[in-house]
Amino acid sequence: MIDLFKQVKLLYVEDDITIRPIFERFLKRKVQNLFVAADGLEGYEMYHEFKPDLILTDIKMPKMNGIEMAKKIRETDKNIPIIVLSAHSESDFFVEAIEAGVSGYLMKPIDKSKLFSTLERNIKVALFEKNRKEQDELLQDVIDMQPSIVFLGNTDKSMLFANKVFLDFFDLDMNLTDMANDKNLMYEELKKKNNVILKDINEDTFWLDYIFEGRNDSFVIQIKKDNELTNFLVKTKHIEKHSSEDEYTIIITLIEMT
Repeated sequence: MIDLFKQVKLLYVEDDITIRPIFERFLKRKVQNLFVAADGLEGYEMYHEFKPDLILTDIKMPKMNGIEMAKKIRETDKNIPIIVLSAHSESDFFVEAIEAGVSGYLMKPIDKSKLFSTLERNIKVALFEKNRKEQDELLQDVIDMQPSIVFLGNTDKSMLFANKVFLDFFDLDMNLTDMANDKNLMYEELKKKNNVILKDINEDTFWLDYIFEGRNDSFVIQIKKDNELTNFLVKTKHIEKHSSEDEYTIIITLIEMT
């Protein structure tokens, strides 16, 4: 049977010098890699340095408390499980912890069996997210191998993937993580550039809107780059999801016309 605990990196943040070594010994026997921080600021720095799969943290700590640390981490990472340990006297932090996006909340004194089950549940979430990222990175590698300019989008104007050729061509400084954290980021950046004209179609229409709102299989656009206009044939393929005509994934390829 696979030991889930041996597959993850855990960051443990606790300022209490009496409690910390006890749980450090317990956790070291469970997880693959354990990183220990003495306050929220150190925990935040270690999160960026070691990229743990999940976080176990106290609330009241010097320099930066556990809630503040969770909020800062959530600014760039919406998915990592964060489990908060709290004394009964700190129950007023419960609502704030939920708003900060914590994944679990355990009251002190900590029952080890409850801690174990909470960790196990969140490790499953962490491993699912880890596998999803690996699959996304593999898909990104496959897309990057394509010589044409390719990206995938949804009808809600979210951009799912784009290959390196596309990103380089449009001078978009972003990567897979950026797109995963904000699926509208690429759409907004392309709209700001405003360097694409729909040929023989209303020039005031944003070309991506034309794709998202229509079902045209192919049309021509002009792209202004380095003060030169180049014609591209746009080919689209719409893949319906859940048998709904209003929900589909769009695969778009741009081919330069010579």
